[in-house]
Amino acid sequence: MKFPTSLIFLIVSLFFYFLQTDFSLFFLSVHKLMIIFIVASSLSISGLILQNLLKNPLVEPYILGISSISALGYVLSIILNLNVILSNLLMLIFVFICFFIIILNYDNSFKLVLVGIAINILSSSLINFLMAISKQDIFKTIFILWGNVDRILRNSEIIFLYFCFVFVIIIIFWLFLNHEKLLLLSLSDEEALSFGFDIRRYKKIFLIISFLLTSISVYFAGIIGFIGLIVPHISKMLNGDNYGFVIVDSIGFSVSFIVFSFLIFKFLNLSLPIGIITSIIGTPFFIVILLRYFR
Repeated sequence: MKFPTSLIFLIVSLFFYFLQTDFSLFFLSVHKLMIIFIVASSLSISGLILQNLLKNPLVEPYILGISSISALGYVLSIILNLNVILSNLLMLIFVFICFFIIILNYDNSFKLVLVGIAINILSSSLINFLMAISKQDIFKTIFILWGNVDRILRNSEIIFLYFCFVFVIIIIFWLFLNHEKLLLLSLSDEEALSFGFDIRRYKKIFLIISFLLTSISVYFAGIIGFIGLIVPHISKMLNGDNYGFVIVDSIGFSVSFIVFSFLIFKFLNLSLPIGIITSIIGTPFFIVILLRYFR
Protein backbone atom coordinates (compact mmCIF):
# COMPACT_ATOMS: atom_id res chain seq x y z
CA MET A 1 0.00 0.00 0.00
CA LYS A 2 1.42 3.36 -1.07
CA PHE A 3 1.79 6.06 1.57
CA PRO A 4 3.10 9.64 1.44
CA THR A 5 6.92 9.70 1.34
CA SER A 6 7.11 12.74 3.60
CA LEU A 7 5.70 10.79 6.57
CA ILE A 8 9.07 9.08 7.07
CA PHE A 9 10.88 12.42 7.24
CA LEU A 10 8.15 13.86 9.46
CA ILE A 11 8.30 11.01 11.99
CA VAL A 12 12.12 11.13 12.14
CA SER A 13 12.18 14.93 12.53
CA LEU A 14 9.57 14.85 15.32
CA PHE A 15 11.45 12.04 17.08
CA PHE A 16 14.66 14.09 17.21
CA TYR A 17 12.71 17.24 18.11
CA PHE A 18 11.19 15.68 21.22
CA LEU A 19 14.44 13.82 21.98
CA GLN A 20 16.21 17.16 22.59
CA THR A 21 13.21 18.71 24.37
CA ASP A 22 13.67 19.85 27.95
CA PHE A 23 10.47 18.50 29.50
CA SER A 24 10.49 21.23 32.14
CA LEU A 25 9.76 23.49 29.14
CA PHE A 26 7.43 21.01 27.44
CA PHE A 27 4.59 23.44 26.70
CA LEU A 28 7.05 25.96 25.26
CA SER A 29 8.36 23.24 22.93
CA VAL A 30 4.82 22.28 21.92
CA HIS A 31 3.98 25.92 21.14
CA LYS A 32 7.14 26.15 19.03
CA LEU A 33 6.15 23.00 17.16
CA MET A 34 2.66 24.40 16.59
CA ILE A 35 4.22 27.55 15.10
CA ILE A 36 6.38 25.39 12.81
CA PHE A 37 3.34 23.38 11.70
CA ILE A 38 1.24 26.51 11.04
CA VAL A 39 4.02 28.29 9.14
CA ALA A 40 5.20 25.29 7.10
CA SER A 41 1.68 24.14 6.21
CA SER A 42 0.51 27.64 5.34
CA LEU A 43 3.44 28.39 3.04
CA SER A 44 3.46 25.06 1.22
CA ILE A 45 -0.34 25.00 0.73
CA SER A 46 -0.36 28.64 -0.41
CA GLY A 47 2.38 27.91 -2.93
CA LEU A 48 0.53 24.84 -4.23
CA ILE A 49 -2.72 26.78 -4.62
CA LEU A 50 -1.10 29.77 -6.33
CA GLN A 51 0.90 27.63 -8.79
CA ASN A 52 -2.24 25.75 -9.86
CA LEU A 53 -4.59 28.72 -9.78
CA LEU A 54 -2.33 31.08 -11.73
CA LYS A 55 -0.98 28.22 -13.92
CA ASN A 56 2.55 29.45 -13.25
CA PRO A 57 5.30 27.24 -11.71
CA LEU A 58 7.25 30.34 -10.58
CA VAL A 59 4.74 31.82 -8.17
CA GLU A 60 4.52 31.49 -4.39
CA PRO A 61 3.67 33.95 -1.57
CA TYR A 62 7.21 35.36 -1.39
CA ILE A 63 7.64 35.84 -5.15
CA LEU A 64 4.25 37.56 -5.52
CA GLY A 65 5.01 39.98 -2.69
CA ILE A 66 2.23 38.67 -0.42
CA SER A 67 4.68 37.89 2.39
CA SER A 68 6.42 41.28 2.10
CA ILE A 69 3.26 43.38 2.09
CA SER A 70 1.93 41.35 5.03
CA ALA A 71 5.23 42.00 6.84
CA LEU A 72 4.77 45.72 6.16
CA GLY A 73 1.46 45.61 8.02
CA TYR A 74 3.14 43.62 10.82
CA VAL A 75 5.94 46.16 11.29
CA LEU A 76 3.45 49.03 11.27
CA SER A 77 1.39 47.26 13.95
CA ILE A 78 4.50 46.92 16.15
CA ILE A 79 5.32 50.62 15.77
CA LEU A 80 1.69 51.53 16.60
CA ASN A 81 1.79 49.05 19.52
CA LEU A 82 -1.42 47.30 18.43
CA ASN A 83 -2.84 44.18 20.08
CA VAL A 84 -3.10 40.77 18.40
CA ILE A 85 -6.52 41.34 16.82
CA LEU A 86 -5.77 44.82 15.47
CA SER A 87 -2.34 43.69 14.24
CA ASN A 88 -3.88 40.93 12.15
CA LEU A 89 -6.64 43.19 10.85
CA LEU A 90 -4.01 45.67 9.69
CA MET A 91 -2.03 42.88 8.04
CA LEU A 92 -5.16 41.64 6.27
CA ILE A 93 -5.83 45.14 4.91
CA PHE A 94 -2.38 45.20 3.33
CA VAL A 95 -2.74 41.61 2.10
CA PHE A 96 -6.02 42.33 0.33
CA ILE A 97 -4.46 45.32 -1.41
CA CYS A 98 -2.05 42.77 -2.88
CA PHE A 99 -5.04 40.49 -3.61
CA PHE A 100 -6.69 43.09 -5.84
CA ILE A 101 -3.39 43.89 -7.59
CA ILE A 102 -2.99 40.19 -8.45
CA ILE A 103 -6.61 39.92 -9.64
CA LEU A 104 -5.99 42.82 -12.05
CA ASN A 105 -2.90 41.09 -13.51
CA TYR A 106 -4.27 37.55 -13.31
CA ASP A 107 -4.05 36.62 -17.01
CA ASN A 108 -0.39 37.55 -17.65
CA SER A 109 2.08 35.22 -15.89
CA PHE A 110 5.21 37.17 -16.77
CA LYS A 111 3.65 40.48 -15.74
CA LEU A 112 2.48 38.86 -12.50
CA VAL A 113 6.04 37.91 -11.51
CA LEU A 114 7.25 41.45 -12.30
CA VAL A 115 4.41 42.94 -10.24
CA GLY A 116 5.38 40.64 -7.36
CA ILE A 117 9.00 41.81 -7.55
CA ALA A 118 7.80 45.43 -7.53
CA ILE A 119 5.61 44.78 -4.46
CA ASN A 120 8.59 43.14 -2.72
CA ILE A 121 10.85 46.12 -3.42
CA LEU A 122 8.25 48.69 -2.37
CA SER A 123 7.30 46.80 0.82
CA SER A 124 10.95 46.30 1.80
CA SER A 125 11.67 50.00 1.24
CA LEU A 126 8.70 51.07 3.35
CA ILE A 127 9.68 48.60 6.11
CA ASN A 128 13.21 50.03 6.18
CA PHE A 129 11.79 53.56 6.24
CA LEU A 130 9.48 52.74 9.18
CA MET A 131 12.36 51.16 11.07
CA ALA A 132 14.58 54.17 10.40
CA ILE A 133 12.06 56.71 11.76
CA SER A 134 10.87 54.51 14.64
CA LYS A 135 12.36 55.16 18.07
CA GLN A 136 11.61 51.63 19.25
CA ASP A 137 14.13 48.81 19.56
CA ILE A 138 13.95 47.26 16.10
CA PHE A 139 16.33 44.30 16.57
CA LYS A 140 13.49 41.92 17.46
CA THR A 141 11.48 43.08 14.46
CA ILE A 142 14.41 42.59 12.07
CA PHE A 143 15.08 39.09 13.41
CA ILE A 144 11.44 38.07 12.97
CA LEU A 145 11.27 39.51 9.44
CA TRP A 146 14.19 37.29 8.46
CA GLY A 147 12.06 34.27 9.27
CA ASN A 148 12.25 33.07 12.85
CA VAL A 149 10.15 30.27 14.40
CA ASP A 150 11.98 30.39 17.72
CA ARG A 151 9.97 33.04 19.54
CA ILE A 152 8.22 33.34 22.90
CA LEU A 153 4.57 34.32 22.76
CA ARG A 154 2.56 36.54 25.05
CA ASN A 155 -0.58 35.10 26.68
CA SER A 156 -2.88 36.75 24.15
CA GLU A 157 -0.73 35.40 21.31
CA ILE A 158 -0.92 31.86 22.73
CA ILE A 159 -4.71 31.99 22.49
CA PHE A 160 -4.38 33.24 18.92
CA LEU A 161 -1.88 30.41 18.23
CA TYR A 162 -4.47 27.79 19.25
CA PHE A 163 -7.10 29.49 17.09
CA CYS A 164 -4.79 29.56 14.06
CA PHE A 165 -3.72 25.95 14.62
CA VAL A 166 -7.36 24.80 14.51
CA PHE A 167 -8.06 27.07 11.53
CA VAL A 168 -5.14 25.62 9.53
CA ILE A 169 -6.21 22.04 10.40
CA ILE A 170 -9.74 22.81 9.12
CA ILE A 171 -8.34 24.33 5.90
CA ILE A 172 -6.10 21.28 5.34
CA PHE A 173 -9.05 18.92 5.90
CA TRP A 174 -11.23 20.94 3.50
CA LEU A 175 -8.47 20.97 0.86
CA PHE A 176 -7.96 17.24 1.23
CA LEU A 177 -11.68 16.66 0.65
CA ASN A 178 -11.53 18.98 -2.38
CA HIS A 179 -8.14 17.90 -3.74
CA GLU A 180 -9.64 17.05 -7.15
CA LYS A 181 -10.88 20.65 -7.47
CA LEU A 182 -7.36 21.86 -6.66
CA LEU A 183 -6.05 19.71 -9.53
CA LEU A 184 -8.71 21.06 -11.91
CA LEU A 185 -7.61 24.62 -11.10
CA SER A 186 -4.54 24.01 -13.27
CA LEU A 187 -6.80 23.50 -16.31
CA SER A 188 -8.33 26.20 -18.46
CA ASP A 189 -11.90 27.31 -17.69
CA GLU A 190 -13.23 25.39 -20.70
CA GLU A 191 -11.38 22.16 -19.82
CA ALA A 192 -12.58 22.36 -16.19
CA LEU A 193 -16.17 22.89 -17.34
CA SER A 194 -15.91 19.74 -19.49
CA PHE A 195 -15.40 17.85 -16.19
CA GLY A 196 -18.49 19.56 -14.75
CA PHE A 197 -16.45 21.91 -12.56
CA ASP A 198 -17.30 25.62 -12.51
CA ILE A 199 -13.77 26.88 -11.88
CA ARG A 200 -14.77 30.55 -11.64
CA ARG A 201 -16.73 29.89 -8.45
CA TYR A 202 -13.69 28.45 -6.69
CA LYS A 203 -10.93 30.76 -7.93
CA LYS A 204 -11.50 33.51 -5.38
CA ILE A 205 -12.11 31.01 -2.57
CA PHE A 206 -8.73 29.33 -3.13
CA LEU A 207 -6.99 32.67 -3.62
CA ILE A 208 -8.42 34.08 -0.36
CA ILE A 209 -7.34 30.90 1.49
CA SER A 210 -3.75 31.29 0.24
CA PHE A 211 -3.67 34.97 1.26
CA LEU A 212 -5.06 34.29 4.74
CA LEU A 213 -2.59 31.45 5.34
CA THR A 214 0.33 33.63 4.23
CA SER A 215 -0.74 36.43 6.56
CA ILE A 216 -0.91 34.00 9.51
CA SER A 217 2.54 32.62 8.63
CA VAL A 218 4.11 36.10 8.55
CA TYR A 219 2.57 36.99 11.91
CA PHE A 220 4.17 34.02 13.65
CA ALA A 221 7.48 33.69 11.81
CA GLY A 222 8.06 36.67 9.55
CA ILE A 223 9.15 36.27 5.93
CA ILE A 224 10.24 32.77 4.94
CA GLY A 225 10.70 32.56 1.21
CA PHE A 226 10.76 29.71 -1.30
CA ILE A 227 9.18 26.95 0.82
CA GLY A 228 5.98 27.61 -1.12
CA LEU A 229 7.98 27.28 -4.34
CA ILE A 230 10.24 24.28 -3.73
CA VAL A 231 8.07 21.90 -1.70
CA PRO A 232 5.00 21.79 -4.00
CA HIS A 233 7.27 21.02 -6.98
CA ILE A 234 8.92 18.12 -5.10
CA SER A 235 5.51 16.79 -3.97
CA LYS A 236 4.09 16.94 -7.51
CA MET A 237 7.18 15.19 -8.92
CA LEU A 238 6.71 12.34 -6.42
CA ASN A 239 2.93 11.99 -6.69
CA GLY A 240 1.90 13.30 -10.10
CA ASP A 241 -1.83 14.04 -10.24
CA ASN A 242 -2.60 12.30 -6.93
CA TYR A 243 -3.35 15.59 -5.18
CA GLY A 244 -4.41 13.96 -1.93
CA PHE A 245 -0.80 12.79 -1.53
CA VAL A 246 0.54 16.05 -2.98
CA ILE A 247 -1.15 18.00 -0.17
CA VAL A 248 0.07 15.60 2.53
CA ASP A 249 3.64 15.54 1.18
CA SER A 250 3.72 19.34 0.79
CA ILE A 251 2.88 19.70 4.48
CA GLY A 252 5.10 16.82 5.63
CA PHE A 253 8.21 17.91 3.72
CA SER A 254 7.87 21.58 4.71
CA VAL A 255 7.39 20.78 8.41
CA SER A 256 10.31 18.32 8.33
CA PHE A 257 12.58 20.87 6.61
CA ILE A 258 11.93 23.58 9.19
CA VAL A 259 12.23 21.15 12.13
CA PHE A 260 15.55 19.74 10.84
CA SER A 261 16.87 23.27 10.17
CA PHE A 262 15.87 24.32 13.68
CA LEU A 263 17.57 21.26 15.22
CA ILE A 264 20.78 21.73 13.21
CA PHE A 265 21.01 25.39 14.27
CA LYS A 266 20.44 24.40 17.88
CA PHE A 267 23.10 21.67 17.70
CA LEU A 268 25.62 24.11 16.20
CA ASN A 269 24.58 26.75 18.74
CA LEU A 270 23.63 29.18 15.98
CA SER A 271 20.83 31.73 16.02
CA LEU A 272 20.29 31.94 12.28
CA PRO A 273 16.75 32.71 11.07
CA ILE A 274 15.13 30.00 8.92
CA GLY A 275 14.37 32.56 6.20
CA ILE A 276 18.08 32.99 5.41
CA ILE A 277 18.54 29.25 4.76
CA THR A 278 15.39 28.94 2.61
CA SER A 279 16.56 31.90 0.52
CA ILE A 280 20.03 30.38 0.02
CA ILE A 281 18.49 27.08 -1.11
CA GLY A 282 15.48 28.55 -2.91
CA THR A 283 17.12 31.21 -5.08
CA PRO A 284 19.09 28.75 -7.30
CA PHE A 285 15.95 26.58 -7.49
CA PHE A 286 13.93 29.60 -8.66
CA ILE A 287 16.55 30.48 -11.31
CA VAL A 288 16.47 26.90 -12.69
CA ILE A 289 12.66 26.94 -12.96
CA LEU A 290 12.76 30.44 -14.46
CA LEU A 291 15.21 29.35 -17.18
CA ARG A 292 13.15 26.25 -17.96
CA TYR A 293 9.85 28.18 -17.99
CA PHE A 294 11.03 30.87 -20.45
CA ARG A 295 13.23 28.56 -22.56
